[in-house]
Amino acid sequence: MKRRYFIVTSVLSLLGVGISFIRWFDNSSTERELAQPKFLSLLCDQSTIRMLGRAYLKLKPDETNDDVLLNDMLPENSHKLFLKKQDILIAELQIEKRIKQDFDTDNIIVVQGWVLSVTEARQCAFFSVINS
Repeated sequence: MKRRYFIVTSVLSLLGVGISFIRWFDNSSTERELAQPKFLSLLCDQSTIRMLGRAYLKLKPDETNDDVLLNDMLPENSHKLFLKKQDILIAELQIEKRIKQDFDTDNIIVVQGWVLSVTEARQCAFFSVINS
């Protein structure tokens, strides 16, 4: 009886660890996709984006947490809902829309000589936090 209990417990534990790992991997890939500034990626490489993100975080040290950055980039704390590929596309469109709104309303910041929307700067900061 003890052997059966040990085997069942071991199998269930491994299954739980496997499921946790899969969820962690899915969430981290989702965050990596949301952290990639689409337009800025066409203009510069990842090291420049990382440098811009770090420079923004020096200007705004209260935004160094990745959850804070995601909450500020996406409306209504909806970042926790974006777990599927379709939802990531919706989130990316929302971020792009917010970047355009930032430029339209002069919600901009100058970081290392680059004129960025605040949302775009936060996205660079999120990129630098995720890829540090």
